[in-house]
This record gives sequence, C-alpha cells and structure tokens, in this order.
Amino acid sequence: MEGSMFVVRWLPGADRLAQAHRAAGQQLDDLCAVHWASILLSSDGISVDTEALALDACTILPPGDPEGSVPGGESPRRDYRTLLPVATRPEDGGTSVFGLIEAVAAASGGARSLVPLRAAWTGERVSAVLGLCGQNPAWEAVPLANVRTGRLWGSRLPLADALAWLAGSDVPPPMPDWDVGHFMTIAGTLEGSARSFLVVRDSYPHLGWDAHHLQPVEAMAAALDRGDDREGGIALYVAGEDRHHVERAAKDAGFDIGGWDNGTRWPPDRDEGGADR
Repeated sequence: MEGSMFVVRWLPGADRLAQAHRAAGQQLDDLCAVHWASILLSSDGISVDTEALALDACTILPPGDPEGSVPGGESPRRDYRTLLPVATRPEDGGTSVFGLIEAVAAASGGARSLVPLRAAWTGERVSAVLGLCGQNPAWEAVPLANVRTGRLWGSRLPLADALAWLAGSDVPPPMPDWDVGHFMTIAGTLEGSARSFLVVRDSYPHLGWDAHHLQPVEAMAAALDRGDDREGGIALYVAGEDRHHVERAAKDAGFDIGGWDNGTRWPPDRDEGGADR
C-alpha cells in the first residue's frame, strides 16, 4: 500500500465535543443514552447531572448480572448516587428515544434539540446523514446513533486489516465486542483510496483507540436496522433555533422525522415493570 493516502474528515460538530467526551470517561452501566446527552449538553456549556437526566428521560435499569451490561473486558460501573427504577424483565430496561428528546429539551430550556431521523437504513442512508451535516456546517450537528452493537465490527480492528480494507481488499470483520442496544456518536470519516470508515465515538475508553473505533457504513446500517424486532435510528443534536431547518432539510433528503421503538416502553407505565433501586 505504498503511496496510499488516508484522510480523517471530522464532522463540523465533532471538535467541540472532544474535551467533554474525554472528561466524561466510562459511562455508568445502562445509562449510555443520558451519558451522551450530558456530554452533548456539557459541550455547549450546559451543566447537567447524568442521573438527573436519567430520571427526566424515564430511564429504567435492567435487572440481572452487571457483567451483561458492559463489553467484554470492561468492569461494570454501578456507583449510582440516585435511586433509579429497575425493570422486572431485562428486555424492558433502557432509555426511550422519546424520553431522551424530552430530557435534552428540558435540561437546555429549549436551547438544544435532538432531531430523530427514521429510514430504511442502508449504507447510502447513513452516508446521507453525514452529507446533511457536512453540507450545513453552521448547524454543527452531532449524529447520535441508537444501534444494536452485535451487528457492528469489533472495535479492535488490526491496523493492517484497516489499511487493506481502505485500499479495497476484503478482510475478516472482527467479532463484535458485545450485543446490546447502545448509543454512540459519529464523529467523522477515515477515507482511503478505495473505501471509507466511519469514525465512531463510544462511551467506553477501552474500546478501539481511546473510545474511538472504525465502522463500515454498511455495518452501521445493519446495527441501526437491528434485526431483533426493535428499531434504531439517528438523532441529530442541534441548536433549538435550527431544529425546523434541520427537519425540513432531512425531509427533503428522504428521511422521516420521528422517534423509534428501541424496546423501552414509552410513555412509561409507572404501575408496572419496575421498582425503585
């Protein structure tokens, strides 16, 4: 691959997120959605408490072994300071995207918004999201993806394989680190002579390189499609004043605007499915 050129292209909103992402460290178990919401808001100077956001978003913790809540090789983090509700069934735990949207709007007083995009997810549709962000740099939009991790490539892709794949050769995908519903942001792309990877920011510092790993757009599309009778999607984090412009441009690009069913009940049923922790 002598003479090959590789270029990292960050999305317009990626730079301002880097410091808040690094400072946040590893997420608390099962709070990935509100962990990211706190990072996004902090990057805009809005101080928030992750567990308070979890209550506002009606997050519900799954019961069971904490080892199932983290990627292989990671240690669980369950040092919660707040009593959070716990589901009676593991599949009912999590954060609804509808609750997350409401929590972000409330915490920012409407100054920041999450615009949820729905689609029949393909690699082309994922690339179209990045195109929207890149073509409208004033938005500084951050794509927050709600995925099934078992359909992603593993985060520890060998360097030689990464370079070969970018140059057009097929390589064996690394096994996924785990298989759960999860939230992560898309920070940009790593472009090679024949192909490009997405550069993904995660909430576990030991994944990839300092919580950054590489994903083909097709793998991201499969993770958004999920294949487990639940739905995924991408929410664009933008200024509240830009929300209507973002929605109009996204509709023009062929996206539907609206939340998705990731398996967490919405609206929450306070009378069943959970108990205080």
